[in-house]
Order: sequence, then C-alpha cells, then structure tokens
Amino acid sequence: MRPSDTKITPFQLAMLLIPGIGSTAILGLPSITYTGAKQDAWMAPLAAAPLAALVIWIAGRLACRFPEETFIEYAPKVIGAIPGKIAGILLLWYFFHLDAAIAREFSDFLIATSLPRTPQAVIIVPGALAAGLAVRYGPEILGRLGELFTPLAVIMVSTVVLLAMPEMDFSMVKPVLENGVGPVATAAFMTQAFLGQFVLLVVLLPSLTKPKLGIRSSYWALVAIVVLLAVMSVTSIASFGPITGHFTWPVFEMARVASIGAVLSRIDPIVIAFWIGGSNLKLAVHLYATTVCFAQVFGLSDYRSLAFPMSVLVAAYSVGHVANLVEHGHMLTYFWAPYTQVFQLIIPALVLGVAALRGMGVSRP
Repeated sequence: MRPSDTKITPFQLAMLLIPGIGSTAILGLPSITYTGAKQDAWMAPLAAAPLAALVIWIAGRLACRFPEETFIEYAPKVIGAIPGKIAGILLLWYFFHLDAAIAREFSDFLIATSLPRTPQAVIIVPGALAAGLAVRYGPEILGRLGELFTPLAVIMVSTVVLLAMPEMDFSMVKPVLENGVGPVATAAFMTQAFLGQFVLLVVLLPSLTKPKLGIRSSYWALVAIVVLLAVMSVTSIASFGPITGHFTWPVFEMARVASIGAVLSRIDPIVIAFWIGGSNLKLAVHLYATTVCFAQVFGLSDYRSLAFPMSVLVAAYSVGHVANLVEHGHMLTYFWAPYTQVFQLIIPALVLGVAALRGMGVSRP
C-alpha cells in the first residue's frame, strides 16, 4: 500500500499539522527562546515564519513536479540512485530521531508534572503503540483525529490565556528590542527547528485529495502555529517576567495560576490531558513519516506491517538516547536547531534545485 492510495482533505491536513508541529512547541519553546531573547522572545516565531514558509514552498514545488510520489521515490530519479538513496536514508533518520525526541519529551513532561515515580518505558510504550495503531490504519485516520482534536485544543489554549489574564502584567514585555535584533534572530533560529517540521509535507502531500489546496492549507496552518506561539510567549512573559526562562514549561505554569476566583481554579490537569492527546497525535504523524520512509527506502510494498515494530524501536531509542530531562533540554537548546536544518531545508532544497536545472517533473504553478 502506497501513501497515495489513501486520501485526506486539505482541511484535515491543516488540522493534522497544527498539533503535529505545534503541540510540543507551545509548552516548551517560550522558555528556550526567552533564554536568548528575553522579553523579545515573542518575536521569534514571527521572525522564523519566512524560513518555515520556504520549507512549505520547497515541499509544494517538489509535489507539483512529482505528483503522487514521496521524497523517497523521486530523490533517486533526480540526483542519482546512490545519492538519492542516501538522501532518503537521511530523511528516514531525521523522522525517526525526531519521533524519539517527541516521545521522550512527552514522558519527561508527565514524570515531572504528575507521575514522578513512573519509569520512562511505562509511559512511552503505551503511547508509541497507540501511535502505531493509528499509523497502521493510514493517513485518513490521522486526518480524522486531527479534525476532532485540534478545534478543542485551540479552545483549551484560549481558555487558559483568558483565565490567566488578570495575573498578567504586559509592561514586562517592554522595552522592545532593548538588545537589538541579534538575540531575536538567534531565538528565531531555535524556533525554526520546530517550524521546519513542515518538511513532513514531502511525505504527506501525495495523500492529499487536492495537493494545490493542501499547500495553501499548510500556509494557513503555519500562520495558526506562529500566532499561537507568539501569543503563548507574550502571555508567559507577562505572567512570569524575568523568571520565564527558569520554567521548563511556562505555559503549564500559567495554567496553574489561571482561575476565576474560587469558582474555577487549578485547570492544569486539563492542560495535561490535552497535551497527552496532542503529543500522541504528533508522535503518530512522525511515526507515519518514519514508517513510510523506511518501507520505500528498502523497497517494501506496504508500510502498514511496519507500524508496530517501528513504534517499538522509537520507544526503545527514546528511553536511551538522552540520560535525563536536563540533557534533553540542553540538546534542544544548543544542538537541535543547526542539526535539523540539514534535513528540513538543505536536502529538499538540493533535490528541488537539481530537478529544476534538469527540467525534471511536471512544474505547475
């Protein structure tokens, strides 16, 4: 079974991309960007948006030139059999590594906030197997899950912001650009490591009923994610000021102070529940990309039989690839951004450039 054998709508793609890219970023990114940009951290998603849009544009142009095919299928045609195979293996590694990082962040969050005595594997394995079950039934199921989850998640995030509003002091967002644009550019580069995950489109676009509209919906998904990240960063800074960078998950801490007097308070368990859903959906989307890439790199006709074995491998690697929460945070802050650009931007851009120079594929507007 090929990815193009099952279809999702452009709207389902957008509903899948928003939590599939933004769920982990919303909780942890404000802390990472505040470390470098201080009160200007809210500008980082806005500054990173053009580069993320470039990732979407590259994926869209490749999809127009090679309709119904994924990156793994057309890369060998464009740059040669062996270089194309190497490029496919590198993209496979990226999706696998990212999926393991998602699973690890998911378990670290639950252990730190609500299940302190629980072993990593007890949290990661059920989530990975649930993601494997969703992947086995194809992108259509993932799209429908996105349709169900994303609107509710946006309502939940909006509710947290509104309830925490009385505790905010927006003067802490000033002065603007006190230290110039350099710190904002650095924070934007860190943010791009998350927004660049739109490279998923090189695997997802062949499953679209209307690829052109799917590319447009991807841009709208980017706008939604950037707005959410900017809003959550502003509200986190307005809530906690200079100590924002000391929290691993500032948005979760903001949910703890959100209340309506004595009537409604301590809504953080709701945040945990929604973040479990969003993280598992993100885990499933990247597991799908990993499984499809593996099947096509090694010439297998059907990716579905690989869903559960791949989920087990992701779970095993996520437990062992970093020692603890501190090491994982250090990796995301200092290593992840330059590392991911190779897979998100450089390799797809190289393939598109060679395809354009050779006049390969059907280039459509």
